[in-house]
Amino acid sequence: MKRKYREWEHAKIWVMLGGVAILLLLLYQGGRWLETSGNQPEARGEYVPPQEAAQTVEFGGNTYRPKRNLTTILLMGIDHTTGQQTVGSRNGGQADFLRLIVIDPAQKSVSQLQIDRDTMTPITILGVLGDRSGIRTAQISLSHGFGDGGEESCELTVEAVSNLLLDTPIDFYLAMNMDGISEFNDLVGGVTVTLEDDFSSLDPNMTAGTTLTLMGEQAEIFVRGRHSVGIGTNESRMARQEQYMAELIKLVDAKQEQDADFVGVLYDALTPYLTTNMSRGRLINEVWAAKDYERKPVVEPEGVHEVGSDGFMQFTVDEASLQEAVLTLFYEEVK
Repeated sequence: MKRKYREWEHAKIWVMLGGVAILLLLLYQGGRWLETSGNQPEARGEYVPPQEAAQTVEFGGNTYRPKRNLTTILLMGIDHTTGQQTVGSRNGGQADFLRLIVIDPAQKSVSQLQIDRDTMTPITILGVLGDRSGIRTAQISLSHGFGDGGEESCELTVEAVSNLLLDTPIDFYLAMNMDGISEFNDLVGGVTVTLEDDFSSLDPNMTAGTTLTLMGEQAEIFVRGRHSVGIGTNESRMARQEQYMAELIKLVDAKQEQDADFVGVLYDALTPYLTTNMSRGRLINEVWAAKDYERKPVVEPEGVHEVGSDGFMQFTVDEASLQEAVLTLFYEEVK
């Protein structure tokens, strides 16, 4: 009887020790999760971000203060097609097109920041199970590739862009799969452009020097075509995208003048291609309020394009040019 009692006592001790070990393991894993999930990219430069800024900041011998009541919207063009299945946490599709819209109701202006997809900046890396496994410097377009291909991927891209812009907060994101371009294009009646490059390997009607109204897949070819078009660089493609966007905006403005409900119709038609944290009503209100605002020139930070050691193109942004862009978009000089 005593022997059985001792064996029972030993068993209880081992069970208790096992339970303690499991508890310690869980606490350790929980601590590691908190530690890694809180990882944020280091701030760039010595600039003071808007959310931490005092009443004024000094830069280049001048004094600046944050602009008030701005609305910022990050537009993304994703190289996934609608309905394409995302497997795991590393196949969310790259953000081939990135543009930040800044609406300033006080100045009645709309500004745009063009972001090169190859811009090198710290991005968050997810492990195979979807956990945050660290930060690495890579092309900003890759930030969307991590995550679920939907909201999580968009939030990771917003995080990367915010960090690039010296921790400037971003209010909204609106991402569209690239196969939505044709739908958008046709809803405004087609965008007319003059082709400076030869696209005939993709569409025989799209030869260099031709002026035509892009319809259907032609719009996607014009905006996305790269490797078999011209010099094949993303820099030249961004120039085409800028040409296309300028004409597209004019058509949207004209449609709004004809039909006050056009933006709502457009939103509904494009919903299958969209991922956004912006409500339908908020988007319509912002677009309608800004339709008569001044459209300022697109801001394009300077930098250097070069092929990295991995064989892929990299864009290293000039820090002074980047800081000037942030000041232009989010600050006003104190006179």
